[in-house]
Amino acid sequence: MPRFRYEAIDAHGVPIHGTIEAVDVSALQKALADRRQKLVSSTELSLDSLTEKNRAVLPRLYQLRLGEHLREAFLTGLPAHEAVRAVAAEPLTHPVLGIASWLQATAVLVFLCVCAFRQLTGSYQALVLATGILAVVGIPLLRIVLTQIYQSRPRALLRSLADRLEAGHSPPESLAMAMPAELRCVMNSHADDSSKAQVAAELLPSVLGGSLLTQQFVLTLIGPLVMMAVVSIGIYTGVLFVVTKFGRIFDDFGTELPSMTSVLISLGKLLEGFGIGGWVAYICLMIGMVVFLVFCLSSGRGAEFLETLPVVGVAFRWSMQARVSRILSAMIRNNCSYSESLRTATAGSGFQSVRQLGELLATELETRSGQVLATRKLSGLPLSMLFVADSGQNEIERRSALSATFLNLSEMLEAATLGQGRLLSVIVQFFVILFTGCAVAFGVLAMFLPLIKLLNDLS
Repeated sequence: MPRFRYEAIDAHGVPIHGTIEAVDVSALQKALADRRQKLVSSTELSLDSLTEKNRAVLPRLYQLRLGEHLREAFLTGLPAHEAVRAVAAEPLTHPVLGIASWLQATAVLVFLCVCAFRQLTGSYQALVLATGILAVVGIPLLRIVLTQIYQSRPRALLRSLADRLEAGHSPPESLAMAMPAELRCVMNSHADDSSKAQVAAELLPSVLGGSLLTQQFVLTLIGPLVMMAVVSIGIYTGVLFVVTKFGRIFDDFGTELPSMTSVLISLGKLLEGFGIGGWVAYICLMIGMVVFLVFCLSSGRGAEFLETLPVVGVAFRWSMQARVSRILSAMIRNNCSYSESLRTATAGSGFQSVRQLGELLATELETRSGQVLATRKLSGLPLSMLFVADSGQNEIERRSALSATFLNLSEMLEAATLGQGRLLSVIVQFFVILFTGCAVAFGVLAMFLPLIKLLNDLS
């Protein structure tokens, strides 16, 4: 039976929010009317409805969509191993492979522009060689690596799974690792199989939505960082290929250069000493730093480290708490024990320290020893509500209310995380613009001061 999130008002006009199972909206209205409540709005909490509702903003992004292909294959009546093998034979697409095509076209265009520029100036041969190597060797190698990751490897995994299913063996461990961390921790919990299935089915839509919000948060932060890397590469390129040319011209003046110009020319000579290899190495270093930052922002270990940073770490703590609240909500609603719900939710947080703390809190829930434990990184979550024992007829209502509380808290924390990410993005963009303006102003002044001094001397 579908579950709906609803907003209603009672006889006194007080707004009421919650979730309830109903056959359709009409049944939902009737159930609320029996409680003397009037339905204001409702949303069906199912994967199909959420996907259909957000189809315009949920493109085939970051998804291989193997699940949809498997469902279509299973609906044809094929055996499981034949369905998986049929999906493996289909062409697999991924947006990253499309990005590789754009990179290849951009590299070729840059190479042609550099060739035309060299034809006009007669210099910058090393730059032509570097861009040519990038367009002919670098990007094609990157395409091969991405094809291996997003096409060849998933196809091989599907074929291996089909062979194991046909032989009657259990799925490979690598397939379990492809499952979202929240679902893995639910499957590894000590709840019964029926509860696991219900929790996983209910958790899947919110996990998908939370994953998209996390990706949006990461992309919000990574955009200014990419901008900073591009600006620094542009400054390095300008100093290496332009400032050094001006330096040779100024040496022919035979006059004393201003201090700003001397500093900039000295920097250009230093970079010229590293040659074109140093320029390529610097580009690779900037790309590596961006990739490393993306990994830190996306992985649990990186997020746990960044959470310790003042101001910046608040967003990562909220994101972790949103995952914990989401799992708690689903497990409590499906009649899992409070201790096992807390143990499972903290295990799916992605933070090792939170997992250890959750184990201690779950043990305290089971033993009721009266030991006082500091919640630390879980501060702000109403975990004290879990320590109140259920009693009699109020148990179902209390579980429903407690589950709705954690679900609403999860949504609020995710929204706050995204807002904090946008604020941090604005701050980083401000510093990038400030740095770029200062660097360009310094370079222009340093290059024009000798010319102004020469004109003054001639006059």
